[in-house]
Amino acid sequence: MMIFENLDAASVLVHYYSPNNASVYKGVPIRHRERVLAYYKANGIKVKLRYRGPRTHGTQSYCVLQDATTFAVYVRTW
Repeated sequence: MMIFENLDAASVLVHYYSPNNASVYKGVPIRHRERVLAYYKANGIKVKLRYRGPRTHGTQSYCVLQDATTFAVYVRTW
């Protein structure tokens, strides 16, 4: 497993590119969340993050941030 702590968000995201799905990136570790959000905000691109992991809070149809282990990035078109 590679450690990406000293790399910028673009370098990290290239490893999680998802060309065949609606999401642009998927399976990104939750520890990169702030870096990814800052990267997109600096570039003026609106994104939606969908968290993935165990569903222990609320309904079983979605995962909340505190339970998430990874996330997917969707570019907002609305």
